[in-house]
Amino acid sequence: MLSKIRANIGDNTLLKIGSINAVSVILQILGGLITSKLIAIYLGERGMALLGHLRNFMTSSQAAGNLGLSNGIVKYVATGDENSHPLSKLLSTAVIVSLVATIIVSSMLYVGASYFNAQVFGEEAQYIYVFKLLAIALPFITLNGILLAVINGQSAYKKVVKIQIFSNLIGLAITVLSIIYYGVQGALFSLVASPAVILVITLIALGKQGDVLRNISLSNFDTAALRKLGSYTLMALFSMIVLPLVYITIRKEIGDGAGYWDAMTRISSYYVKFVATLMTLYILPQLAKATTDESFRKEIFGFYKTVLPLFGVGLVVIYLLRDFIVGFVFTEDFVPMTHLFKWQLLGDFFKVASIVIGYQIIAKNNLKLFLITEIISLVVIYCSGIYLVRKFGYEGASMGHCFSYFIHLLVLLFIFRKPLFGKIIAASE
Repeated sequence: MLSKIRANIGDNTLLKIGSINAVSVILQILGGLITSKLIAIYLGERGMALLGHLRNFMTSSQAAGNLGLSNGIVKYVATGDENSHPLSKLLSTAVIVSLVATIIVSSMLYVGASYFNAQVFGEEAQYIYVFKLLAIALPFITLNGILLAVINGQSAYKKVVKIQIFSNLIGLAITVLSIIYYGVQGALFSLVASPAVILVITLIALGKQGDVLRNISLSNFDTAALRKLGSYTLMALFSMIVLPLVYITIRKEIGDGAGYWDAMTRISSYYVKFVATLMTLYILPQLAKATTDESFRKEIFGFYKTVLPLFGVGLVVIYLLRDFIVGFVFTEDFVPMTHLFKWQLLGDFFKVASIVIGYQIIAKNNLKLFLITEIISLVVIYCSGIYLVRKFGYEGASMGHCFSYFIHLLVLLFIFRKPLFGKIIAASE
């Protein structure tokens, strides 16, 4: 029986990568549990909310810095798109534009640190140094993202996982020491500094995957390549900047109790991370290579048959253990957040089911379709979140999360109804 299971995993690339990736994700979850406990003990619900604000702001800043070109790099490295456009020019253009954009964003953060501090944390907050530190760290974070995209595009799954493992261990050490010795100040510092430090690990592990970077030069900058990559920029800037700002707005609308919602999203991020990294490692490169409806359908339903059921079972277990999880991960002060589990878990199931389909839009670089689906999604998230928070308090934020991703899944199923459920023509077989 065991040998049969091992054989099935060995024959299924998706499950094989999932089993390799599980080691990294387990370490991330353990690290997250440790930091969450420390935040609950040393910083409380208020500190949890502050970190949520900064985390969302950093997501927007990083997206503005790298211009969302990581997904484009993954695609063109994965497909070896030398015929339609030299890979050296695409990579050179992506790297140069990303670094220039990062320098501009970093300059704005450093000069406007006081302004951003007031907008993110409030007028009375004294965390100006955090934004100046982020300005210094951002170029290193951007470069690390580019290198990881190159490795990922070459399908070096084991190397990506190893980088993640060592990165998590170093990040955990920085976070634990910072929180214990410096409280809120240390927690904010570690959130900004850890991603920049991880660049050292990526450089050490790069190896032969870095060969494609040797032809990167200013002379290879190409405006045609920039236009080709431009849609990835628009897609990333729209979702990775606007969505975190929407969450900041919802969190401010909640007021007291925002830390409970942020604690719930932290738990959510632990288990969603496994599926999300699996999709980034495997699904996106595979969809980039898929040229027919049949191959697209095969990837999507392969995911639905193998990963999604296991994910669903895991969510049920988490729901049944919600009281234990809250007490174990946080403190008794966070017991009110147990009411959020049913909405958050169901919403996360819809989220994962929809994201795997949505990756097809990114893989095929369909800007128009991306903007349509994202606008619908963001409007639903904002409107439902604000309305439900005003009606039900902080629980409404998780209710809005569930409702918005349910609508998002329905929209994507409708858009891709023909390739997913229509007849496969004989020519494509």
